[in-house]
Amino acid sequence: MNLFQKYDAAIVKNASQINSIESSLRMLTYVLPGRFEDSEFASEALFAALNLIGLYHDSILVRAATANLPPAKRPTPSPHNRYTRYWINSSKVYQNAAFLLTLLQCTDVLMEMGIQKKYGKDVKWKFITAIEAIKTICRFVLLYRTRRRIVVQPSIPRREIDPAVFNEEQTNESPRAQTTETSWSTTTSIMNEDKNGTWTGTRTGHKRLHISAVSQHNTPGNNNQDVFDYLTRRVLMVEDVRNPKELVHIMNFIGSFGEILYIVRPLIYVIAIRKFGNQSWMPWLTSFSIEALSRILIDMYYTREIPGGYRWLSSLEKEEYKRRSRQFFYYFLRNPFYSKFTKQKIDAFCNSMSTKPILSLLGGILRDYQPLIENLHYYTASS
Repeated sequence: MNLFQKYDAAIVKNASQINSIESSLRMLTYVLPGRFEDSEFASEALFAALNLIGLYHDSILVRAATANLPPAKRPTPSPHNRYTRYWINSSKVYQNAAFLLTLLQCTDVLMEMGIQKKYGKDVKWKFITAIEAIKTICRFVLLYRTRRRIVVQPSIPRREIDPAVFNEEQTNESPRAQTTETSWSTTTSIMNEDKNGTWTGTRTGHKRLHISAVSQHNTPGNNNQDVFDYLTRRVLMVEDVRNPKELVHIMNFIGSFGEILYIVRPLIYVIAIRKFGNQSWMPWLTSFSIEALSRILIDMYYTREIPGGYRWLSSLEKEEYKRRSRQFFYYFLRNPFYSKFTKQKIDAFCNSMSTKPILSLLGGILRDYQPLIENLHYYTASS
């Protein structure tokens, strides 16, 4: 067993503890800024490292769940994970573009801080332009490979496996039910239950889950609840039986043009900042107008081309739609709107909270983040 295999085995064996450590360290990154010299850089370095390590841990847990957990214990993947995993498995080009885009999104703030600290703001804006150009290319690849479907974020599967199931499986292992035989009046089928709690019909050759796999405990008080919980999780909805690629609609020309505008907006915004300056209204208005027009065009596509409009979108499309709606909040944190309006409101709030015992902590944390909002592009870029 090589070093990576030992590491993977250790992660699975201590999955719950590793998850708790990751969560605790992430919480720590939120309170580090302003605590000591270069604390912002240390906080962002830790946050980026946790994100990257988390991606690797996610892949370990998915492989372990597929290989080791019985069907009753495996989580039902969300529409997002079904969709992104389908395209990653279907297209190597999509996979490479999706992972590169995710890597840049996990580390862009850290790289910006490092470049600005070492080389200054002029080099920083050249670097940001290059990063946004790469991100734009990646998103165009995703749009092309998915045949003009909206680009969802994140573009790779998310962690949806509760690490506790691995510990539970290790501590609550119990013997599986023995091979059973059932006689029917018309046909005879021998059902051989394997170690994963499934049986194989001799007539059809199909594997089916045995009821004994539903519960790891054989006490009467637990069986009913276990069976109920299991059956509730296994209820199939319309999206559960759809082909994964059908979870997102193929857009027509209007919708595709709206998506293209959304993809190029961050790059145009950076180019406008370099041309007109960070305190000019031109970059802010240009970015806002492009994003608003993109929203209008995609809404027109939903309304005209999809029967029932927004109500009949998949949960994945609705989730992406809401995520993009929330991103409009960042315009309140971008210059010059921030320096002329939002900053005064934040300062007034922090001053009013400074004399209140508990709320003063919130005000202090908010003050510590103000330099990051004011000096770092990627803190409010939503790209």
